[in-house]
Amino acid sequence: MLRELEERLGYTFKDKSLLERAITHVSYDKQNHYETLEFLGDSLVNFFIVDILVEYYPKKRESFLSPLKAYLISEEFFNILAEKLNLRKFIRIKRGEVNETIIGDVFEALWAAVYIDSGRDINFTRELFHKHFKEEIIKSIKEGKVKVDYKTKLQEITQKYWKERPSYRLISVEGPQHERRFIVEASIRNYRTLGEGRTKKEAEQRAAEQMIKKLLEEKLE
Repeated sequence: MLRELEERLGYTFKDKSLLERAITHVSYDKQNHYETLEFLGDSLVNFFIVDILVEYYPKKRESFLSPLKAYLISEEFFNILAEKLNLRKFIRIKRGEVNETIIGDVFEALWAAVYIDSGRDINFTRELFHKHFKEEIIKSIKEGKVKVDYKTKLQEITQKYWKERPSYRLISVEGPQHERRFIVEASIRNYRTLGEGRTKKEAEQRAAEQMIKKLLEEKLE
């Protein structure tokens, strides 16, 4: 199974245990799981994607790039990229089902594993990432598939009118592990809205979207 993943990735690991750890959930092995690799991979993948954005839009301002970045480094988009490697098939988990959050985590951990195994060669790891996903990322931007980042949009509105930022509070988590529903409250001054989603981030986006609608309807104060 590891060999098949290496073939899809186009990289042969010198230390196979790194690859095994990158695809292992804590429920499968409490000692050798992907969480530390994910911590490193989060920063690496962020860098690779921002690098592509700045290369494609070398003169755009942060206000233009930030909403694009927010979606391109989201769990939802990582899941789209992970499909190219059929990553779900290789994840080792003992309890529950493989959900979007786990796939996103393993995706990040995998690139951390490549980086470490390559002798921490950042250029090699970045080029391999670009080889797989650069075209897909640029295509998503060109075709307008990048979704609106409502949290960023809401913050721009509240900063403009009140010089304040909205806050988000987790209200509840419902349902079994593989079908969890998160409910989050967004608040700013006397305004409150709720959002629901399969992940906390998604729920925050929905709450921010509802807040924008409320503020526009009331034309602010």
